[in-house]
Amino acid sequence: LLVCIYYNIKIKGFGGWFHELFSAPFGAKLAPANFLLNLVEFLSKTVSHGMRLFGNMYAGELVFLLIALLGGAWAASGSVEVMDPILFVFHIIAGLAWAIFHILVITLQAFIFMALAFVYIGQAHDAH
Repeated sequence: LLVCIYYNIKIKGFGGWFHELFSAPFGAKLAPANFLLNLVEFLSKTVSHGMRLFGNMYAGELVFLLIALLGGAWAASGSVEVMDPILFVFHIIAGLAWAIFHILVITLQAFIFMALAFVYIGQAHDAH
């Protein structure tokens, strides 16, 4: 949000940016509506980044927790002689598969996050 505002002011000047806050997209006659829409635009960009980051982190950790619980279920399945080997093997395979998949997902999400940030900063250069 701060970088978008900085580039808006840098490119358009403070007066141009301030004028655009109240005149875009409907013209100066609807200044209150324009200002409200522009505030929603700035805030929604920030909130969308935060929600994307939170959602990805939460989902990844939740799946890791569920896979870890498989190990706990294996450990709680009884004494060493009667522990379920299938549960143990599934726990190891699922944990390894999810770790590899999660590394690929977070790399993709980092790219999307960066691309969205560039788009938002690029929009700061455009006039409405």
